[in-house]
Amino acid sequence: MQFSEAWLRSLVNPALNTQELGHLLTMAGLEVEALEPVAPAFNQVVVAEILSAEKHPNADRLQVCQVNVGEAQPLTIVCGAPNARAGLKTACAPVGAVLPGAQLQPLQIKQAKVRDVASFGMLCSTKELGLPGDAAGIMELGADAPVGQPLRQWLNLDDSLITLKLTPNRGDCLSLAGIAREVAALAAVPFTPVDCAPVAAVSDATYTVSVAAEAACPRYCGRVIRGIDAGAVSPAWMVERLERSGLRAIHPVVDVTNYVLLELGQPMHGFDLAKLQGDVQVRMGRAGEPLALLNDQTIALSEDTLVIADDSGALALAGIMGGASSAVS
Repeated sequence: MQFSEAWLRSLVNPALNTQELGHLLTMAGLEVEALEPVAPAFNQVVVAEILSAEKHPNADRLQVCQVNVGEAQPLTIVCGAPNARAGLKTACAPVGAVLPGAQLQPLQIKQAKVRDVASFGMLCSTKELGLPGDAAGIMELGADAPVGQPLRQWLNLDDSLITLKLTPNRGDCLSLAGIAREVAALAAVPFTPVDCAPVAAVSDATYTVSVAAEAACPRYCGRVIRGIDAGAVSPAWMVERLERSGLRAIHPVVDVTNYVLLELGQPMHGFDLAKLQGDVQVRMGRAGEPLALLNDQTIALSEDTLVIADDSGALALAGIMGGASSAVS
């Protein structure tokens, strides 16, 4: 199980550094398989805005950019990235900044002259900062990124990824809340429970659910939700926590269900209501029954596999993975 140290510390924050926290978990039987920083070391890289991008007088593939880094005067920076353009907010390493460099050897940015034009810094791609993402051009930050703020602070890069190798008897720690509770007990510090206040239904619509496999699933809960904004996107803080747990953001409904699973350990799945045929059924699979999963694989079910189904057939492997036929779109 992989998660962000910062996410864990939002629930419980013992007076331990990262290595001490990892040791505490391992000694408690929650073996830390990996403990690594989200980003390599770099400094003085800031959020910047390109004010103008003009063709270099002596080079076809270069542009001379005027860049606002939050100082009194903009910087002149020569850039060859195809996506450099006026209005773009990006990462800037001014003169004096230190980047990871090749083989993570520190590289200090110096003033340079590029085809007779003085350049006072570098506009950075994710690759140049040792970050994941598209390295075809310079970083593209959101419009709300504050010019002049250190990039590490804006993107919460002073964080670590913790990977636990959990044993089957520690299912109570298959969530951030469970791990936080354990850490609180081990370190004798307060634990901040996740606030799960009830959310009232805003629709009178219901959907019939029948449970045929009561021994495997004595209770199944669901809710009809309407009026979802098709153009909505998940908030940046949620996307960050999902990605640092090894999941990618897909759709707000899917992201919320994945987030609840990671934080509380409660499996959830969102079905597209328009794609359901008949009642929702919780039953065992039928021998050889096909199910096309969200990972583009089609499997043949066995009679000991718990599924969520409707009149058309199996819709999801219960608590594991949804099917393509009812995916949220």
